[in-house]
Amino acid sequence: MLAQELGVDLTPVGEVVVYRGDREARRYGRYVIVGFFTEEEGPQPWDGLLAVSTPQLSFQAMFNHAAALRKNGPRRPGGAPACFAGGASADALFELPDEEIVARFSRDLLSVYPQLEGKLGDGIVRRHRRVVPFWAPRGRESLPVLRNPLGPIRLAGDYQLDMPSLADAATSGENAAKAVLSSLGR
Repeated sequence: MLAQELGVDLTPVGEVVVYRGDREARRYGRYVIVGFFTEEEGPQPWDGLLAVSTPQLSFQAMFNHAAALRKNGPRRPGGAPACFAGGASADALFELPDEEIVARFSRDLLSVYPQLEGKLGDGIVRRHRRVVPFWAPRGRESLPVLRNPLGPIRLAGDYQLDMPSLADAATSGENAAKAVLSSLGR
């Protein structure tokens, strides 16, 4: 519809069908995330870990965002762990009240690191409906088409990548913008 508004010719029709079919093959996973600010002091067992896998808990991974600060010098108090649930685990949590999600994540985080007992701040819940793309069977077959221009139109985004990431999605957008500018003689 936007192409029509802009007066852009989207022929050949066969490629347009592939583009539309790709949208049906690609899905996005959901995440439920709880972040905590903590009040612990002194060296902790997780200080050198960026992430901890927790597949049997209410969240699948705990990311230690303060790990980068723990390399040199004395350890400053506090931390900022974030617990991530994705896929079916996120689906099961998505409609629960924040308090219930925080209670479950807190209980499970304390089962891994009991040193945090009494030191977890209020949990901050975030629900993300569209995070990482994944493909239906044979869905990746459309990737080569998505990477090629459709007339003057360039597509960009995480769904074009074999292993999507935010950084690569941004690079994809930058490359598409440069290609458009180049095609306009700029």
